[in-house]
Amino acid sequence: MTFRSCPALVAGLLLSVSAGAMTAQAADVAVPASDLWNGFYVGAQAGYLQGSYSNSDLCQNITGEGRICLGDMENNFNIGDSSPDGVTAGGYVGYNYRIESVVLGLEGDWNWDNGQDSKSLLGELSYDTSLNWDAAIRARLGYVLDERALLYVTGGPSWLNTELSTSFNINVNAPAPNVKKGDSSTEFGWVLGAGAEYAITEHLSVKAEYLHGWYGDADLDILSGTSGGETEKIYIKQDLQTNLVRAGVAYHFGGL
Repeated sequence: MTFRSCPALVAGLLLSVSAGAMTAQAADVAVPASDLWNGFYVGAQAGYLQGSYSNSDLCQNITGEGRICLGDMENNFNIGDSSPDGVTAGGYVGYNYRIESVVLGLEGDWNWDNGQDSKSLLGELSYDTSLNWDAAIRARLGYVLDERALLYVTGGPSWLNTELSTSFNINVNAPAPNVKKGDSSTEFGWVLGAGAEYAITEHLSVKAEYLHGWYGDADLDILSGTSGGETEKIYIKQDLQTNLVRAGVAYHFGGL
């Protein structure tokens, strides 16, 4: 080898190193597929929640005497259903595990709800129903499209806090000295839905989803009291379901 051939050799080495560096840089910019949709994430979400109280009936229950409902006594009796609705906002945390194009995940969330509705009962009583908060733990099953997009179905157990309050005084001619007006309850049920999520960067994603919830009987007392060891209450017997549409943004730890 002569010194005259060194410039050509040096030039060849520089080109090889430069090409290798460019390849490595490109690999750093493009997140490996195995790193996408894997690991823990946290996020915030907001949307619209609508509750639906159906099959509503007015009932009375006295200790030792059982339940009496007006709907059982009069076939055409209907007190009217309530539909509290409003905004909802909260946060969520989850974990994704990717197997090729399939993503398995688990997600938990808690949300503040502002669902409100007002009704009048028999022309003598006005009452308000509200949805105050909800929480859920849901499994997710997704399919990756184009590395950045994820379509998924989701479902699991859910808890929803609901409340009934009377809006004016009622003279109660009952032997019970301690009368409570209104009621609140945290109902257990199930939610099922679907959504789409898109990775806008290596650590940030946005999502939109729809969820439907079933909570079964959600009986709420209008009046309740105790006297002489007996408990008496007048309440609304009803079934509760919900519809929810919301969007969210999440930060993913590690590779997305």
